[in-house]
Amino acid sequence: MRIKLLSCAAALLFSLQAQAEPATRATIEKFLQVTEAANMMDQAYQNMDQMTAQMLASSGLDTKRDKQIQQDMQEMNALVRAELSWDKMEEPLIALYGSVFSEAELQDIIAFYQSDAGQKMLKRQPELIQGTMVMMQEQMQTLMPKIKALSEKQRAARKAAQQKNSQ
Repeated sequence: MRIKLLSCAAALLFSLQAQAEPATRATIEKFLQVTEAANMMDQAYQNMDQMTAQMLASSGLDTKRDKQIQQDMQEMNALVRAELSWDKMEEPLIALYGSVFSEAELQDIIAFYQSDAGQKMLKRQPELIQGTMVMMQEQMQTLMPKIKALSEKQRAARKAAQQKNSQ
């Protein structure tokens, strides 16, 4: 009986160790390749360009006449692209995924992304991201007046408290 109990305990410990095996660099790189992480980053930059154009269009500024505004935004977007390029982000991403997922977990995730459902998810993800961004912008339009009102209320309360304390 004791041998069976020890055998079960050893099997359990072995399975826990196998599950907790850190992800290898090769597996993480395969995951990033299968999920098209670099392409997703490029898509994010294109979305950023579109959002910038929409933001400028809705700002009321005459960007067609004021070319400097367009140039400034293009320079900012170029800076973001340069500082957050795939070449600069790949190593930190590898380290991050390695610290979050085990080898077995990443193997399972890779299997999903290689499946038909996973491939559909990858192909539709840009659409989901863009839809989410639009949804967030809409929510922010209704939220901003509330934030402004709350900020003004808090500022008035601080001012009243300061006046009361100074008397």
